[in-house]
Amino acid sequence: MIRRAAALALFGALALGACAPTTTYQGFQAVEANPKDVKVGVDSKATVMERLGSPSAVAAFDPNTWYYISQVSDSVAYHRPQVKRRDIVAIGFDKADDKVAMVKSYTLKDGRVIP
Repeated sequence: MIRRAAALALFGALALGACAPTTTYQGFQAVEANPKDVKVGVDSKATVMERLGSPSAVAAFDPNTWYYISQVSDSVAYHRPQVKRRDIVAIGFDKADDKVAMVKSYTLKDGRVIP
């Protein structure tokens, strides 16, 4: 009887543990430098590349716009993953001197669902 109760308790603990969400981190992960700290008119492509590394993406029609993208999502069992956080920093460079011309930040709230 005690063995059966212990086996049921162990099975119950394993079943509950299987429903715990799995967190996934994707994209750019700021360790020491944050893309939002880039200074307009001060930093250049070289200094941005040195501090942040390669961008996650470069604009298709404008190679002077770089994107640093990070995303955190949770998934439980067989359900579709749910995006919990998304941060995108767009850094635009001046074509003449490669200095930073703009820095814009976007979050999950700025996104739109496109059918």
